[in-house]
Amino acid sequence: MSKRDYYEVLGLEKNATGTEIKAAYRRAAQKYHPDRNPDDATAEESFKEAKEAYEVLSDPGKRAAYERHGHAGPQQRGRRPGPGDMPDFDDVIRAARAAAAGMGGAGMNQFTQQIAVPIDILINGGSITTQIMVPVSTGQFGQIRLDSETFTINIEKDTAPGTVIKATVNNGAEVTLVLSPASTKGFMAHGIDIVKKLEINVIEALVGTKTEFTHLDGKIIRGDVPAGVTDGTPLRIQGRGLAHPMGGRGDLIVVIQLTMPVLDKEQLELAKELAEKLK
Repeated sequence: MSKRDYYEVLGLEKNATGTEIKAAYRRAAQKYHPDRNPDDATAEESFKEAKEAYEVLSDPGKRAAYERHGHAGPQQRGRRPGPGDMPDFDDVIRAARAAAAGMGGAGMNQFTQQIAVPIDILINGGSITTQIMVPVSTGQFGQIRLDSETFTINIEKDTAPGTVIKATVNNGAEVTLVLSPASTKGFMAHGIDIVKKLEINVIEALVGTKTEFTHLDGKIIRGDVPAGVTDGTPLRIQGRGLAHPMGGRGDLIVVIQLTMPVLDKEQLELAKELAEKLK
């Protein structure tokens, strides 16, 4: 089944502003939220569809990629840069064009750049140091060059992906920084959900087991893995993901990854006996 146009999902025009996108998503979320529509599979799908549309259209980089390449665009943007990486080349070109269009004398247009922030810092707060590409006038016929400037960003606790921070760099340019989540410490970002792979061996998967691990917020997650779980099974823990821009939180999704245990001679004999009984 093909996906609907994201603008159509939220009832928006192609030139919709960020404020209009946020308002449209709020209306859709209130209308289709599972808490208001229990056991309504159609409403649940509409809620997920609106959430996906908002996550793309509220992110300047993803929105630009979507408008150029359709639904495949946001996935084609490749690996998210780490805090110390250089920004996406498309972002640099857009910044340079914006600056060139509005540069006059010492003035310079505002421009936008997407910054990847490790998800543990989005949760706990902290600071990152990153490189910002700054267009600088050469003083000749409106020509510019791009300089790299090191910039430290302070992140508040429970900062939502898509949060916008205004910054003024050393040459006076005003920069709009859009924060996006970056994977870290074995945890991956998927929208406002956090995904972690959990290794258990096939024997534990067969009979069930208890498990625990430390979440990015420092708290211990304990839980039961049901008997008969298969490789790739997702176990969802509600409300332990990233903050949502409109309030609430995403979920922590634990994905089971099966491993093969190393058995000693006695254990191997027991396994053989079990295998025979299971035939």
